[in-house]
Amino acid sequence: MAHAPSHAFLVSHTHWDREWYHPYHRFRGMLVDVVREVLDRLEHDEAYRHFLLDGQAVILEDYLEIHPEDEPRLRDLVTRGALTVGPWYVLPDEFLVSGEATARNLLVGRAVASRVGRTQRVGYLPDSFGHIAQMPQILKRSGIDSFVYTRGNGEELDGLGHEFWWAGPDGTEVLAINQCEGYCNAGALGLEAGWEAKTRREVDPARAVEQVRRLFETMRRRSNGSVYLLSNGCDHDPPLPRGALGEVLQALRRAFPDTEFTHGSLEQYLDAVRGAGFVTNRYRGELLGGKHHFILSGVWSARLYLKQLNDQAQTMLERVLEPVSAYTHFMHDLEYPAGHLAYAWKRLLQNHAHDSICGCSTDRVHQDMLPRFAAAIETADQELRRQLTRLAPTHARAAEAKELPVILVANPLPISRAEVVDRVVVIDAKDAGDLGVFDEAGAPVPATVVGRHAVERFWGADIGGMLSGREQADALRDSGELLRRRSVDAGADGPRRVFVAVQFLAEELPALGHANFFVRPVRDDRRPPAGGVTVTNESLENEHYLVQCHANGSFDVTVKATGRRLDGLNLFEDTEDVGDEYNHGSARHSTTLTSAGCEGRRTIVEATGLAGQLETAFDLDLPRAVAPDRSRRSEDTVACPIATRVRLVRGSPVIAVETAIENRARDHRLRVLFPTGITTDTLISDGHFSINHRPIDQPPGTDWVEPPAGTHPQQGWSLVQDGDDGEGRGLAVLNRGLPEIQALRTPDGVTLALTLLRSVGWLSRDDFPARRYRNAGPMIPTPEAQCLGRHRAHYALVPFSGEYIERDIAGIAAGWRVPVLTIQGVTDGLAPGGRSFLSTRTRRTAVTAIKRQESRDTLVVRLYNLTGEPVDETLEVGRAIEAGWRLTLLEDRETELAGAWSDGRLQVSLGPCEIATVELALAAGSA
Repeated sequence: MAHAPSHAFLVSHTHWDREWYHPYHRFRGMLVDVVREVLDRLEHDEAYRHFLLDGQAVILEDYLEIHPEDEPRLRDLVTRGALTVGPWYVLPDEFLVSGEATARNLLVGRAVASRVGRTQRVGYLPDSFGHIAQMPQILKRSGIDSFVYTRGNGEELDGLGHEFWWAGPDGTEVLAINQCEGYCNAGALGLEAGWEAKTRREVDPARAVEQVRRLFETMRRRSNGSVYLLSNGCDHDPPLPRGALGEVLQALRRAFPDTEFTHGSLEQYLDAVRGAGFVTNRYRGELLGGKHHFILSGVWSARLYLKQLNDQAQTMLERVLEPVSAYTHFMHDLEYPAGHLAYAWKRLLQNHAHDSICGCSTDRVHQDMLPRFAAAIETADQELRRQLTRLAPTHARAAEAKELPVILVANPLPISRAEVVDRVVVIDAKDAGDLGVFDEAGAPVPATVVGRHAVERFWGADIGGMLSGREQADALRDSGELLRRRSVDAGADGPRRVFVAVQFLAEELPALGHANFFVRPVRDDRRPPAGGVTVTNESLENEHYLVQCHANGSFDVTVKATGRRLDGLNLFEDTEDVGDEYNHGSARHSTTLTSAGCEGRRTIVEATGLAGQLETAFDLDLPRAVAPDRSRRSEDTVACPIATRVRLVRGSPVIAVETAIENRARDHRLRVLFPTGITTDTLISDGHFSINHRPIDQPPGTDWVEPPAGTHPQQGWSLVQDGDDGEGRGLAVLNRGLPEIQALRTPDGVTLALTLLRSVGWLSRDDFPARRYRNAGPMIPTPEAQCLGRHRAHYALVPFSGEYIERDIAGIAAGWRVPVLTIQGVTDGLAPGGRSFLSTRTRRTAVTAIKRQESRDTLVVRLYNLTGEPVDETLEVGRAIEAGWRLTLLEDRETELAGAWSDGRLQVSLGPCEIATVELALAAGSA
């Protein structure tokens, strides 16, 4: 007889993929039926003591939108502990969203779940494709001290067992439970096949006994104690039919008389495990192995357009709208847009469900995601316009007032910075002569007029209200049929209004604040030099670098301070992909092509003195698709145009790259390569409230169900360096929404490979070796996952010397990833600039949230320690601080801070890799 535990908890549940192989509305129709059955069982079947509603509160919203009359029933069941909901809003993918988005997921989850009562206090993530290193600290700081999961283990599980203490980088521990054989290990009890759980097939208690007997035998091999978890449910499963659960439990109790069977909750199970006291093993680090369950690493690059939109939306909400709104609210007494933010965050979080953001669903599902991203982005954009036009009004109050343009430049980051700013101003033709730009003290700043566009007739776009010069330029280009270029002094019948594109250097922008610049006529003797960047047909140069561009899109960099050379950067590499949305797949006869032999044309795009940009355009001839037998690439080819632009600006250590790709080929992966010349064993990547140090050499995984693919997930940047003693060399690759990178060993050192595009045509297949010829989902064609058409990728390079923390790579990346905002206004009613609302002093922390508290009119700041050493960070606030508190991630007060902060300065002490959230009550008026 199989080993039987002393206690077995049978937890009935359903795992609800809100959208996957069906779109949301189809699955929602099924959800309504399942939830109604759950309510029936809990109310009318005595054996049904408990049901777990998958750990995500969005299910409540989806159901109650159809049946609002059932809210009292749900509240009653939750209150008496028969039904558990939350703690998440949606069950996310952890690596493809930001750490801040993960915290907001829990925050919104609790708010939604509170509609029907308490929230489950279990870190339940049954199907996420791996788990970030800081999850223990995220959970613990949200009042959750446990973690129940399926995927993510490598070799370490053999020594850990199914129950262990999982520690984050800071040492915070939670009780971790690996679900043996997954979250469906006791699904379809008494049925012959899993799919029968969704039918009216009769349940056979004897078969259930044999299923549990086999499961007990499997669990015995890795369980550290004698308390077992049986997960009774699976994807979209309803509860067992009325009366069937009681029969199954009776049969189990007869077959295993020494085992106590409890039909209950995860919380009850975890209490029993703690009480038994057998968990002693410990593990620290992310869970990203595929030994026992698929990790599905190809989702990091499937449908990259979704990842780029997500990056844009996340950045707009957490790095721009919230900080700017806090600034305008607390420093300028504007209304804080709590309702707009709540709406936008929900729309964005709904796209963070693992099958959604991962890009591993049907085409229809991912079409439905686009309006949600648009809702978040457009809500943020419009609210920012509203606030900035309150600071810099569009029009004077008197119609006859002269309205020479003011350019307001807002810096959303808590660091002072200098930026080269582009802006198109709308100006009367009579005033459009020799123009310069002046700061608020009346001093001219380095500036140049890039171009003038005269309006032929009324043009409906709100050029003045757009928040960036790039957005304005795109609008002008796209609406060119309404414009004609001509001399501004076209005579009496000439145009009344002119669009003037100016570029200027905004120095010492206040940290989380704004500065005003004035466009005025200027004499040549008052015009500061706008130099700093020189451009030829083949090169760019600023204070930091000489960049020499080649006809194949690659370029060489000479670091002027040290003479160091990096050759052959930005070489394009293309390989077939016979995989699916879940995994990249190499063909039996693999072929890799590069742009090394391509010959393109080089064009000077920008040469203003303040900035320089070169474009190289060429065709990359690629096989049209894979051959019909998928063993090799096809012999016929198709030209895929590529245009890559390299840009330097005055004073900046960033080499910015923008690559446009017209993808006409199928079944392939396109990457861009950066040979570093650096020898190292470690890839360092921006993570989630932490920095990941990962070994370049991965385990062979010969007996893994999914061997390591060699690629890694990243957030905003990755780098390699050849020493941590402050004397070494390094190269950082920054990105916007390109989350997959690989470090390749070569005889000359490490080459970083950044994925720009992955084209596949199937949700899942079972005919390639990356997953041992097994499916990860239904085999459904997904032609839109081929990503045909035009794509644009933004990435950048920062060569550096010394240690990356001291070189402030995280801060440099933040400045590149979060551009300044600009808007045109007038002097009448203009809010004076130059004051900072919030700043930090060290380079050893990163701020992830600056916002108003959810229910109190106080300031919330979240930051974390980038290092493994204690750090004392100083927050400097532009208002006097009356009181302060340390908060949980859910913004509950933990401890009151002691001190007097009339000068607006607060010291925050952080332990190694610690996340800290503080709340500040600010005094009325100025500091």
